Amino acid sequence: MSACEMVDVLDKVPAYQADLDGAITDPKTVELALTGVYANMPGESSFNALWIYVSGSFKAGLMEKPSWWTRGNAVYYYERYWPVLSGSTDYDWDSDYTLIKNANFLLEAIEDIEGFSGNRKNEIIGELHFLRAFAYERLLLRFGQYWNLDSELGVIVRNELPSLDNIIQQRSTVQQTYDLILEDLDIAIANCPAYTNLGYASDVAAKGYKARTLFLMGRYDECITLVDDIITNYPANQLAQTYGAVFTPGADSKEILFGRAFGQSEISNAEYYRINAFASGKWGPSANFIQLLGDDPTDDIVDPAVDPRYYDIIGDKIEVNYTYGVAGNVYENYTVKKLYASNNDLPLVFMRTAELYLMKAEAIYRKGGSYSDAYAPVAAIRNRAGATEVPHATEEEIAAAICNEWLIELSFENNLEYLAIRRFGVEKLLEVNSQLNTALNAAIASGPEAEAQYRQRIDDFRILPIPTSELNSNPVDQNPGY
Repeated sequence: MSACEMVDVLDKVPAYQADLDGAITDPKTVELALTGVYANMPGESSFNALWIYVSGSFKAGLMEKPSWWTRGNAVYYYERYWPVLSGSTDYDWDSDYTLIKNANFLLEAIEDIEGFSGNRKNEIIGELHFLRAFAYERLLLRFGQYWNLDSELGVIVRNELPSLDNIIQQRSTVQQTYDLILEDLDIAIANCPAYTNLGYASDVAAKGYKARTLFLMGRYDECITLVDDIITNYPANQLAQTYGAVFTPGADSKEILFGRAFGQSEISNAEYYRINAFASGKWGPSANFIQLLGDDPTDDIVDPAVDPRYYDIIGDKIEVNYTYGVAGNVYENYTVKKLYASNNDLPLVFMRTAELYLMKAEAIYRKGGSYSDAYAPVAAIRNRAGATEVPHATEEEIAAAICNEWLIELSFENNLEYLAIRRFGVEKLLEVNSQLNTALNAAIASGPEAEAQYRQRIDDFRILPIPTSELNSNPVDQNPGY
């Protein structure tokens, strides 16, 4: 510290510090920074991608640990806690706010930079607004009372560059959060480039996300209009010819409107963390899910009447020679082919066209349209898969047809099955999630007060708690029940 060469040390900037003025100065460095923003999308590390892949499937009751697995623990014990609606929150929270922060930085930096080719500057602005809307929607669906527009418990909006002055920030309302998402998506729709591949924001992906936002807000007519626009005017992004073609190879599928593709060096890790509970075994489809596909999970014979998608969702049984059941035994375990397939590049799917069909079906149903009109988008998806028609002549039948189609068609994809099953009510959740049902029955056996408390827990735990990492620096209102 006393060396004569050290002059004005407190005024010197580290040689490789990435500040806005020094690092992002021309179109080339803007493009490089944009690549960095995309790199911070959820799933940026194979391990962190685990929370995206499997937590919703566990909570919906579609995925479970093997029945023979009676000893040992998996990833931080979460294979125990996810089915009864608990688990980690920090990964989702941190990754989404990092994405928002980086998008904000680049939106600030690009403002005064010129020299872009053609309309490229506006395209980048559109992409950044899309990525910000994408992150805010994920946060709202996991941490906010997204189903209630009057709720005060939306997300924390951070659209300013971070400073000591804006660390303290209260939660926006749910309505305000949705309005912000729609505002960003409108900018994205107006400016994003045309679709090139699933890994980049595009005008059609922005429209798809706007349709989802309108659907979640209960603005069903607007949602249907936007879905019809996409189905009519974006022929390249329609349903793939077969269900299996969506996933093999997935990175080439234009039905996937937005997702994250992994490089060859990442695939083995991505596959491992989707289905592997470290040294303790492998996760697989639940017995209830296999039954939903029309098969009997207790035997090794696939029923001839099984839903044809069975063969693209359920993988072969594998032998697992671990000692977490009866020591020394060799066990067999079903796998999920979508998540465990060596001939598949295993993209992380955030939105695909089939979801738009199901949003349209449910929107027609919820706004009181005819059952035949509500079933038509379901029929299109089932026809693509070669599946037979299911009953839909009564309110109970059409509700079951739509809900079950969410669970089958979009199984093990980005939490969508859990969001769908919650919309169709607690009883449907308890029907599919056997572990949650068992826990509730145990509470019922303890008396009315215990039952009431556990039912309230199920209601409160529809969403996750605000992480303590946020509360320690920004004491906002915590979600009920936590």
